[in-house]
Amino acid sequence: MPAPGSPPPDSASRPTSRDVARAAGVSQAAVSLVLSGKWRGRVGAATAERVREVADGLGYRPNLAARNLRLGRTRTALLVVPALTSEFFAGVYTGAARVAAAHGTGLVLYPSPEGIGPARDPFGSARAALDGVLASSMAAEALAAIRGDTLPLVMLDARPRPGARTATVNLALADGMRKLAAHLRALGHRRFAHLAADVDSWTFTSRAAALGEALAGTSLTTVRAPLSIAGAREAALRLLDTPGRPTAVVCDDDLMA
Repeated sequence: MPAPGSPPPDSASRPTSRDVARAAGVSQAAVSLVLSGKWRGRVGAATAERVREVADGLGYRPNLAARNLRLGRTRTALLVVPALTSEFFAGVYTGAARVAAAHGTGLVLYPSPEGIGPARDPFGSARAALDGVLASSMAAEALAAIRGDTLPLVMLDARPRPGARTATVNLALADGMRKLAAHLRALGHRRFAHLAADVDSWTFTSRAAALGEALAGTSLTTVRAPLSIAGAREAALRLLDTPGRPTAVVCDDDLMA
């Protein structure tokens, strides 16, 4: 004789909430309340414990597709990044995934094959599979195929784009460059070089403009280089091998520094 709460020997189908309710001797509504965590004040503690034990014994798992259809939510968000070659994006994912999990949401990482260019929809129909999109160092226009005009979008390190269902979180780039420039000038530096990332990015463009403004009246040479150790090293060697070499070099990225 099977133990209470265990599936029938001849049962090959996936257990349902109706099976749990029957085995626990409660209504299907009570099962729903218990397994969704909304039972307090509506179902007794002993009954709630019995429902959970029976559900575990049967191997019951909620039908997420049905639940999502009913609620109109998938509890899944997409994080789009232009590459995985930088530790910066790994840190962005780790932090975002931690916060998403605390709110009961899964986060899917999508390194776009197109880099910062227009990203393809990795699902074929992202608007049906996602509740929202986060994007790091990507332009809003590059995400059109994924989010359309309906999915909420949060952009990190990107050009602010006022509009419905769009938010932007940016670092204080201009203020950072002003403080950096003031510090270097206070140390007595007057000949500067900017080792700039050769990437068409709003962040790098904004940083260069702010640095140029902050160092107005000094000698500033800007050299663009690939966002790599080898590329930055080659550009830096050329820069330091010129007459009137700079006494201070500002790099766009830790990798370049």
